[in-house]
Amino acid sequence: MAKIQAVWAIDIGQAALKALKLVPGPTPEQVVAEAFDYIEYPKILSQPDADSEELVREALATFTDRNDLKGCKVAIAVPGQAGLVKFIKLPPVEKKRIPDIVKFEAKQQIPFALDEVVWAYQQIGDDDDETGDDEFMMAEVGLFAMKRDQINRAILPLAVAGIEVDIVQMAPIALYNFIAYDQIKGSGSKDSVVLIDIGADNTDLIITDGTRIWQRNVPIGGNHFTRALTKELKLTFAKAEHLKRNATKAPDPRAIFTAMRGVFNDFTSEVNRSIGFYSSINRSSKIRKVVGLGNGFKLPGLQKFLQQNLSQEVEKLDDFVRLEGEEVKGAPQFQDNLASFAVAYGLGVQGVARGGLSTNLLPPEIERIRMIRAKKPWALAASALIMLGLSSLFVLGDYRAFAKVSTHQFKEAVDQATSVSKRGAEIKSGLTTAQGAFKAKYEEGKSLIIDPTNRGMWPQFLRMISSYFPDPTREYGLKANDPADEYAIEKLTVHIDVIKPVWRTDVATEWFDTLDPPFKRLMHPYDVANPPTGEGWIIQIVGHHYNPYPSAEQQKLKPDDPKRMEFGPFEFLTRKVMSKLNYPSLRLYGVSHVALAWQTSDRNWTSEKGSATNNLASKTVPLLDRAAPPESSEGGGGGMGGMMESMMANMKGGGKGGMGGPMGGMMGGMGGGRGQSEMMAGMMAGMMGGRMGMGGGAMDAEAQKKLRKLTRTDFLIQFLWKPEEPGAAPTTPEEEKAQIEERTAKVKKIREDMSEAEKNSPAVTVPKDDEIEKLSSKKTADIENAINNALSGPAAPAQAAPPGAPVGTPGGPAAKVPAPKASAVPKGPAVPAAPKS
Repeated sequence: MAKIQAVWAIDIGQAALKALKLVPGPTPEQVVAEAFDYIEYPKILSQPDADSEELVREALATFTDRNDLKGCKVAIAVPGQAGLVKFIKLPPVEKKRIPDIVKFEAKQQIPFALDEVVWAYQQIGDDDDETGDDEFMMAEVGLFAMKRDQINRAILPLAVAGIEVDIVQMAPIALYNFIAYDQIKGSGSKDSVVLIDIGADNTDLIITDGTRIWQRNVPIGGNHFTRALTKELKLTFAKAEHLKRNATKAPDPRAIFTAMRGVFNDFTSEVNRSIGFYSSINRSSKIRKVVGLGNGFKLPGLQKFLQQNLSQEVEKLDDFVRLEGEEVKGAPQFQDNLASFAVAYGLGVQGVARGGLSTNLLPPEIERIRMIRAKKPWALAASALIMLGLSSLFVLGDYRAFAKVSTHQFKEAVDQATSVSKRGAEIKSGLTTAQGAFKAKYEEGKSLIIDPTNRGMWPQFLRMISSYFPDPTREYGLKANDPADEYAIEKLTVHIDVIKPVWRTDVATEWFDTLDPPFKRLMHPYDVANPPTGEGWIIQIVGHHYNPYPSAEQQKLKPDDPKRMEFGPFEFLTRKVMSKLNYPSLRLYGVSHVALAWQTSDRNWTSEKGSATNNLASKTVPLLDRAAPPESSEGGGGGMGGMMESMMANMKGGGKGGMGGPMGGMMGGMGGGRGQSEMMAGMMAGMMGGRMGMGGGAMDAEAQKKLRKLTRTDFLIQFLWKPEEPGAAPTTPEEEKAQIEERTAKVKKIREDMSEAEKNSPAVTVPKDDEIEKLSSKKTADIENAINNALSGPAAPAQAAPPGAPVGTPGGPAAKVPAPKASAVPKGPAVPAAPKS
């Protein structure tokens, strides 16, 4: 067992400095006092004209001069009224979790932040060391805390005097250690003892049974008796203090006690109230006796007064039972001030590890500094030894051993490894180069083929467009197999001859701006106000219809009357075709900016005229020329156009995969290709020749009268299509519902925007039928003149047609003319709104 150091216990009171040096005794029940010191101040520290700091400094200087502290621990006491003492019963917890629970309780109980205080705890009662950390136990702990600045203020005078403090303890806890060790331990009684330590300004009252402690600070001390004398007898503080200490020798002791009677009553009342409160919370406890401590208890008559009013046995401390050391105990100064050494005695008992409570409120940062300082010499010594050892190895050992290792036997292996590494790097470089070349060729190949993913895009697009063209059987309730409805269906059917998509990288400058103003005025106001941007497909639909000019009876009906079937060549296109292509729901698929680009009518059209042109337009249609497709299609312009024409041929032929509905009927008038067109034209010519031969020449007048003539209108409609990226297909009914709701909301928003544009668009002049016919005829004439000039010119290398030039008659070679220049949209009345969808 390690030897326990001697300890100097120092109690810096208000009237004197008390110090006691203790060492462990021969048995645990004894401690030995080797020295003591009692230094009384010239003035009480709380006296009005006293310099407390100077008085304490002088007392400590005297103490250090008289005594040798080398090799001893130092313990000091701090006033109890500045600290916090709490005893807490913890719930049943594992032993290893007690520190965490106590820290939580400390945060709750201490009215300051934990970093502002120094706190410690100790388990009260039996602490069975054999209890496992995982076993549950009910524990009671004592929590002790004091503000850090107050502790530093108490340590400062000793630090100035060159005294290093090892233990800081509150005075009430030191008194507990004294009474528990010296008076209660081994007495065999479990009754409680009351300690009354009367100081200069305060009184520490402690009640304990040797295990648990209850303490209170009573704000009455010896100076209160002195002040009572100064007030009643009109004395100075110094004279009153002298008279108080020598009351029995005064000329009139009765007057002195009468002057102090009020303080006697107050003090007794506070003590009685404290004992009564303790008894109320500890009903099973019994007060055995009251012990008076401190020089304040020397006041004559106080012991007898307390005994009469408390109804308890009151003793004045006259001996330390377990303290050995006759030299100290027999000293007259120690005997005269024995009662004031109780705090120092309790500090010493804790210092020699005999106390019941061993908490220490010394700030931990001071302990760390001292520990580092104590270990520093050892660390320096260890470093010196290491350096000495390394130096010895360097000087005495073969420090060039590594430099003497020969590498000749490894040279061949090293050279071989270097060669293999170099070869590997060359192979890796070659692989990287080959991969780059392959990737370049692969990308080049991809650009020469049609992206198969786009093959499925066009049939879906045609089916979608088909659903937005007029369907007489559905809209008018006509029956396709009823001969009575045949003529009405013919008037309301739109026949599609050619669908030709072309790609434009800038749809604004390469198409929208080239439209003639009259055609652009037929666009929806929303499209005119929001010109297209970026790249996209321009879809060109060439078709014809046989809707005649309205009769007088039909003109009486409103255009939206269900019975109205005759509109005329131009109005049928705007009301029945273009209005449907402007439906908001179609814009969800990327269709917009629907424009009538060309129209021509023939009021005297007969089937004979149609046979001469394979039932296609008799005039050249100004189609846009092809251009490179979008890079994402990876199929080239010819790929998309050719694919569309191939699908058109399949649908016209009615083969597998052909399209039903309106578009199926529309395609009926279209040949299956150039070979079919030529064959049909030859057959029609032969039939006509035979008829003419049998009839003897031209058709006679009677036959002419019986021949039915129709009003045929050929047209070209162009619009922009920017394919939308297909979203993920819904996998659950909830996702499908959400997708439908989203699309419905988008359609509603588009409809609102289009309606707003119709309201806000300035008035524009809608072109008339004749104006459209004249402009269309001029465009056709320009194309045909360009073709004739090219064919009749001198033989020379063919020149490329200007960009934007349209192709010629369907089935023939493409002819190109310069694209029309862009023109501003003139203002005028708005185009009639598209019907709601």
